[in-house]
Amino acid sequence: MTNTCTSLMKLHMLCYVCLVIIFAAKSDAVNSITASEIKREVEVNKYVLVLFMNGNSETNRAAEEVLSKIETPDLYDQEVIRVTCRDRNLAASLGVISFPQLMFYRSQVPAMYDGELAAPAVQSWLEQVREVNLQTLDDTSFEHLTQASTGATTGDWLVMFYKDSCPEYLPALEGAGVLIRQKTNVAKVNVEESPETAERFHIHDCPTTYLFHHGKMYSYISQTSSEIYRVKSLVSFATSWYKNVEGARVPAIPTAFDKLTESIADYLKKNLQSPEGGNFLLIGGAVLAVIAFIVAVVVATCSRNAKKTVKED
Repeated sequence: MTNTCTSLMKLHMLCYVCLVIIFAAKSDAVNSITASEIKREVEVNKYVLVLFMNGNSETNRAAEEVLSKIETPDLYDQEVIRVTCRDRNLAASLGVISFPQLMFYRSQVPAMYDGELAAPAVQSWLEQVREVNLQTLDDTSFEHLTQASTGATTGDWLVMFYKDSCPEYLPALEGAGVLIRQKTNVAKVNVEESPETAERFHIHDCPTTYLFHHGKMYSYISQTSSEIYRVKSLVSFATSWYKNVEGARVPAIPTAFDKLTESIADYLKKNLQSPEGGNFLLIGGAVLAVIAFIVAVVVATCSRNAKKTVKED
């Protein structure tokens, strides 16, 4: 009887241990979801940490194990949802060019991680990246917030000018903003929604990024072409590498007269470059000649009248 009881107790303990192990495994498990499921997760949850993977290499498995060990930091007001995804189209739309790659959504704004894929490093990064850093500027707020042309009190600004057709560089900019926020403001400008600002800075390429520093603007370049618009490259440029670029004077806010003269210049340039440019030049020359003749007549008449008045006096 005693042996039977002892055996039952051992069996009971074994079952209990197995249940604990199964529960712990499930609690550490990370779900693999699709792009559409990530969209829903991001809409519902404030914090979503996504590991993008490609294939089933040892590196990917190690990264997934790291993700399973990540805990929600104490300062967070909601749990960090951890998932993996193998959708390469979604990864590409976020600027992911190598795998595995961590992307952290906060309030639907993604930030790219560019550090060691080890649990302590990622955990430390999460402590820093809780709040969204990327600011949005437009025609009405750009100069007021940046004070770019005066180089006044708001500090340095790293600003990316982009279009809806090239948003994939923004996660890297947000990731850089986390690391330089103590010294540099980071912002984005949608040039399609801010045409005056785009015209002021002559934005033609998507994206175009400038560092505004002490009344000058420095065009972003990377030390190597393979690192362009990577987190480390943006951080390096904003903190020191910009010194290798010749700074340009920040253009002043255009006045109404500036806009008028520029519109006239653009109109003339457009017509001169058209197939009928020769005819336009002849007509324009004739009009200018008539205007010059009228001005000359008016000046001569005024001069004669002035001399006549002097003689009568």
